[in-house]
Amino acid sequence: MNNPLQRELFIGFRSTPILITLIFILGLCMALDYFVEPNEDVKLVCSSNSYDHNHNGSQHVSLRFEVERIGNTVKLQMTYLNDHKDIVTVSGIGTLVEVSAPVLTYQVQLDSAAFKSDLLQEVYDPHMQETVRLVKKSITSGAAGKGEAFYIKVLEMDKTAGFVTIQLNERNALWACKLQ
Repeated sequence: MNNPLQRELFIGFRSTPILITLIFILGLCMALDYFVEPNEDVKLVCSSNSYDHNHNGSQHVSLRFEVERIGNTVKLQMTYLNDHKDIVTVSGIGTLVEVSAPVLTYQVQLDSAAFKSDLLQEVYDPHMQETVRLVKKSITSGAAGKGEAFYIKVLEMDKTAGFVTIQLNERNALWACKLQ
């Protein structure tokens, strides 16, 4: 009376509720990953210092990089400082095209940019020249035409301490920033 065929048929039905639950959780995770994107307005202030070993004295060059996201608008400003005095400022306003995962990555299309420099500054650092070239390459409007989007990757974020580590795709530059 104990038919082995009937017993084996019902073994699969015992694991069905677990399988359905796992498929439901996987589908929910995929839907959340697709539909939910971080939409918090945020401002990051990043800075770095470099010293010229060929220069005798305390002259040093600093960089301040600010990124501000308000809705789908992204404002960028990179300022070169020499002894705490602004030398060159490159700023731009762009549109947030896409936010992707698993590494939180912002795709930004630059709409406009501005360049401001100290009139007494005659020779620009190669890094400054490269920054201006990359900004010109990224602008979508004006004489530059259709620009190339660039990416900002959030590598690490600690909201409790107020620090974020980001990477810009053009130079693979890493920045440690403060949340404001």
